[in-house]
Amino acid sequence: MSSDLEEDDEIFYGGGKAVNEKKKEEKPSDNNASYSHDYLEPAEELPTQSDLEEPAQIQEPKQEKDIEAEIAHTRQDKMRAAEYHDVTILRQRAAKHSAEEAKLFKKYRAEEAAMVKYQENSNKARRRAEKYIEKSKDTMAKADDKQADLEYLDGGKAERTRVKVAKLKSKAAKMKSKSSSWMSNSAKNTQKAAAKRQKAKALLEQSKNHEAEALNYNKRADNLQKIQGK
Repeated sequence: MSSDLEEDDEIFYGGGKAVNEKKKEEKPSDNNASYSHDYLEPAEELPTQSDLEEPAQIQEPKQEKDIEAEIAHTRQDKMRAAEYHDVTILRQRAAKHSAEEAKLFKKYRAEEAAMVKYQENSNKARRRAEKYIEKSKDTMAKADDKQADLEYLDGGKAERTRVKVAKLKSKAAKMKSKSSSWMSNSAKNTQKAAAKRQKAKALLEQSKNHEAEALNYNKRADNLQKIQGK
């Protein structure tokens, strides 16, 4: 048997049918063949439960707290809170005094307005009283003139002149009475005006005292805030 075989020559294996080697290579392999060479390959290893678990995290050593620094910081915050509270108290007291000052100043202005009103009424009454005094003087002067003429009159003229003199004196007395009434009215209004003036000045003094207290508390609050800001 010749050893020099061509590629297309058939080869016999133990009396079986000769198989063309080229056709054997072209024949597709059966996926369900039991004689696959895959069994020779090592099986793929599946991950174990231990592999699936995440590696334990490495815990870093805890740093110790600087408790002394925290205490100092807390004390500083406490001091600032107390200082802020003191400022608010001072501002509150200043606002309270300011409100009282404004209320008293309002009353002062009301009393002052009433004082001016009474004073004006007093002035008007006095001017009217002065007018009646002038009229009374003029009437009395006329009566005196008529009285002087009686020396030169006799009979009926003298009687009529004496009646006129009496009427003039009565009118002068009436004018003087009205003048006295208006002067009394003027004095009454002057007294009321003086009372209102006294009350107004007392209210103004109290208002100024509260204003000074408000300024004092605000100044203390400002100084405290300046100290806090440093």
